[in-house]
Amino acid sequence: MQQTGTDRPALIEEFGSVFRIIKQSLQDIWEDIWSVLVINLVWTLCVLTIVPGPPATLALFKYANRMAHGEIVDIKDFFKEFKQFWKPGWRWGAINLFVLVVFVGDILLSNQKNIGASTYLYVQSFYIALLVVWLLLQTHVLAFMIEQEQPGVKNAFLNSSVMLGKNFIFAIAYNLELILTILIGTVLFMFIFAIGGVLLADVGNRAVLFNLERNKTHAAV
Repeated sequence: MQQTGTDRPALIEEFGSVFRIIKQSLQDIWEDIWSVLVINLVWTLCVLTIVPGPPATLALFKYANRMAHGEIVDIKDFFKEFKQFWKPGWRWGAINLFVLVVFVGDILLSNQKNIGASTYLYVQSFYIALLVVWLLLQTHVLAFMIEQEQPGVKNAFLNSSVMLGKNFIFAIAYNLELILTILIGTVLFMFIFAIGGVLLADVGNRAVLFNLERNKTHAAV
């Protein structure tokens, strides 16, 4: 990617890259729509019941990772990965549970009784924005857990942070477009309910693969 004197052209280019990633992910889903519908429904039920949620999420990302690599996968592959990812899934889940409790606690405690009314809205917005960014970061973390030889949570967080640091403008475009996609899908409620989990997993995997290949190319130049 050519760097220019300002960030604006680079940002526009990155928006185009993220748009193509989302488009490719939608194509992945359309090519196996019936399996996606079943897997996304099972994943949603697992998340709602909490306990099987983390391993089901990691299995979902493994399923999407194989789709992003062009492999042929089906529902049986998802359930196979679900069993294998129980422990690493909950290692990741425990970290997220702690962080979510902290963020939600901060949001609830930052009320008008504890802080000035003039700063209340700004503080609430700040914590909510951090929570959204943290949740979006997980698409990279989980994708790295799948790409690594061993699904280590620590290395996945480290690799995600390094990648986002090296591709900061891409990260801005990625987060903005992903938020926009979620908002549009929320308006079309059945759309985001039907394929939302698989879409986020596929986009996250493709974004990591895209940046890994691009960074490798730049390092070789």
